[in-house]
Amino acid sequence: MAIKLIKTYSPNENATRLKQQEQDAQTIEDALNKQSSDLDTHENAKIAHSASQISYEGTNVDTALKAVNAYVDNLVIEASKGDSNAEVVAARTTYRGTTFTSLKTLLDTYWQKVDSGQNSRITQDDGKAYQRVMATDSSILDIVQPLSGIHSWYIQGGNVGLPSGGSMRALSVFSEPLTGWIIGTLNNGEMYINTSTVDVNGNPVWKGWSRIATESFVTGITDSINTQKINTISTKIADATISGETYPIGITIQELDTTASGFPTNYGIVETHKLSNNRLTQYFYNTGNTNPYFEGGWARHWRTTYGWSKWYSVFGTNSWCNVGVTNTQSLTQGYTQKVKFDRVITDSHLQFNTSNSRFIAKVRGMYSVGVGLYIDRFKQYNNVELNLYKNGIRFKTIYQNRQAPGSENTGEFNQGHYASGVNVPLEVGDYIEIFIFVGNGQTLTITNNAGDSNYFDIYRIGDIPPGV
Repeated sequence: MAIKLIKTYSPNENATRLKQQEQDAQTIEDALNKQSSDLDTHENAKIAHSASQISYEGTNVDTALKAVNAYVDNLVIEASKGDSNAEVVAARTTYRGTTFTSLKTLLDTYWQKVDSGQNSRITQDDGKAYQRVMATDSSILDIVQPLSGIHSWYIQGGNVGLPSGGSMRALSVFSEPLTGWIIGTLNNGEMYINTSTVDVNGNPVWKGWSRIATESFVTGITDSINTQKINTISTKIADATISGETYPIGITIQELDTTASGFPTNYGIVETHKLSNNRLTQYFYNTGNTNPYFEGGWARHWRTTYGWSKWYSVFGTNSWCNVGVTNTQSLTQGYTQKVKFDRVITDSHLQFNTSNSRFIAKVRGMYSVGVGLYIDRFKQYNNVELNLYKNGIRFKTIYQNRQAPGSENTGEFNQGHYASGVNVPLEVGDYIEIFIFVGNGQTLTITNNAGDSNYFDIYRIGDIPPGV
């Protein structure tokens, strides 16, 4: 069988070169597998070679067998003539070429072997299992040690004590009169083994019962068999930047080191799923005795060209904040100033700082923002503009109102200013604030009304989509 390999690979280490190497490896593997299959077929064939193809002392087996048959035929022919001496002599000769002094001696030798074999019978005369029923397991040693071969038992617990104190079905094998072992199965499916050995005084002793497995354990192991592996590593992972190519094939489970960096939180389990360097996803699950609002799961992907992607939340990790005001705030004319929210109503992750009226994200995600201000003013031209600032820079204008009343007689003219559904992506550490601008010639004051009139609501609606 001719094998054709590529041999000349692409000079660059790229996908083409990798594909060529994979093709060569597959060609070699197929050839080796065919050779192995042909060899197995040859070994198991009832007729691998004809008798004429096998050499034997200068000739071949076919010629030698024909000569032997002719010799036997000649003996039978001589016997038919009344002379049986030659045939009797041949009958005293074994197939190994050993000649006994008499035919009786040869037969006696074979009968001894047959009789000895009956001492280690595996089945009864009717073909059923050969079984001995015991009252206790305290006398097993005395009964099975003189035996050799394979025996089936039913053992009832006694003063030696089975693992459950009950009974078991067992199979004993003794290679020598004093050493052997018994494997037994309890009614609950648990399997145990007990071995016999010889102590320093030459006396036979049992080592004691040891559990091998349970039925459910064996079933679980069988069900979990796969072409890949599950690797549970005791070494804690401390660096999120470790190359994905360093992880083994299969599923690798590790605990996060408390000093680790680059993960969504400081406590958790890292689970890496890897088929190859180009097919690798890593999951992080928050664990530990931490703020329950941080519980959740994240995922990221490895690419050989770009490395690790960002962590994307899979579930949980929602955060929200609702704050209001307790004091009135006079607004400076012709000036943009920060709105002072100094009352926290709810804050899932303690992310709002009332000293500087700033929301600082502790969870990466896309946030929906809503703002409401109830302002006292007079009947005169007014220009009010609300702006959402991100990291100190205006992100979006979320509300604007310009109004010139038909009658500007002095008098109170209060108005609510509300905006909602403004989406802003925030990384961990990003912060947002609300600023307000009022035009010149205006007298405006933010009231100290309750949270249904004055509020700053921030709610995480999900992770940041790729490309945002």
